[in-house]
Amino acid sequence: MNRPVLIVGSAPRITIPLARSLHGHGVPVEVASFSEVEPPSWSRAVSNFIRLPSPDPGTDQSSAFLEFLMRLISRRRYDMLIPANDPALALISRHDECLRELLYVACPPPQVVQRVLNKSLTLEIARKAGIHTPSTYRVSNPAELAALSSQLRFPLVAKPCNKGDEMDFKVRYFQTYELLHHALAADDNFGSNLLLQEFAPGDGVGIEVLMHRDEPVAIFQHRRLKEVPASGGVAAVAIAEPLEPTLVEQAVALLRALEWEGVAMVEFRHDCSRHHSSLMEVNGRYWGTLALAVQAGRDFPWYEWQIAHGEEPAVPLNYSTGARWRWSAGYVSRWHDLAKSSARKALKHPAGLKELIPSCADLAPRDALWDPADPMPAIGELLRTVKDLAVSDVKGIVRALRPAGLRNQSPGAAKTP
Repeated sequence: MNRPVLIVGSAPRITIPLARSLHGHGVPVEVASFSEVEPPSWSRAVSNFIRLPSPDPGTDQSSAFLEFLMRLISRRRYDMLIPANDPALALISRHDECLRELLYVACPPPQVVQRVLNKSLTLEIARKAGIHTPSTYRVSNPAELAALSSQLRFPLVAKPCNKGDEMDFKVRYFQTYELLHHALAADDNFGSNLLLQEFAPGDGVGIEVLMHRDEPVAIFQHRRLKEVPASGGVAAVAIAEPLEPTLVEQAVALLRALEWEGVAMVEFRHDCSRHHSSLMEVNGRYWGTLALAVQAGRDFPWYEWQIAHGEEPAVPLNYSTGARWRWSAGYVSRWHDLAKSSARKALKHPAGLKELIPSCADLAPRDALWDPADPMPAIGELLRTVKDLAVSDVKGIVRALRPAGLRNQSPGAAKTP
């Protein structure tokens, strides 16, 4: 009887395919989350869900979190811990020494993890390895932005510099200097952890790799066909592709330079017409399109479990290419954003409404979460998404109907006598 695995982090499109893979091979799976906004993982593949205490660093809560987690590991007899998102990866890495004495931790040592959580470090190591990266800047306030104004080429992409920090955005695009200056001036926190990059044309391409002892055990490639947000972000529709030798060579070279052990996705912007690629980042954990890789014949979670237990994975030479994949909740969010944008422009540009009509190719592919034998993860996430979008729309309408002088006041703000 296999001992259970603990997944920390409850991002459905990552956690559920990961749990289903291991469950399908007879490995019990439990999921824990320390985030109040992450939903429980209600799936037949997940035998238990645990809400962990807050791990705020520098407070008594951090010690309480570690003590709770260590007691949980001993009581439930887990023999493997897998961080499923960047905040979980950062947190587990922070307590690496204590946890590694109790079980197998599915990530490298802290100094290696930091090389992928800190995007500036990732890009620096990539440049030394001869991999092309976009021009990158650190700007924290309008004064620093003004000093760099002559060097900046728009559009620019803004990202959190440290992936371990929980931010309210993954990526934002700025078409002009004025828009970026306004964003920095309006919110002091916006520039506190900000990385600016020149826009790299092309499609988002992910090279997923399982590294063991400096060698790739399994490799997979996908291309994003539609993203959420539509301007660029994470995959809403993706396709499994044959391996592009140049991208694979660069990805493996970078992971070796990082001294990476375990799973990772190396993300590029790839311009096929120009035969040119730029490194975007490295995700040092399982990625959002994991279900596509497993469906295509690259069962990364099972291979990693086998390595952790001293077994040698039997990885097929080839995998299925051409299969499409859709993240339905993300697709709905994308459509919603496009609908709001198109409604404002419909009178001047009615042709823009065509993008709101789903194509057969979008509706046909396999879903990130849907499984008729285990339907609740897909249904639950889709219902949560529709509810959140509806609540957001109602709040927007209420704000728009309020008198102009009250729009910037909080709901509980007292009126000036």
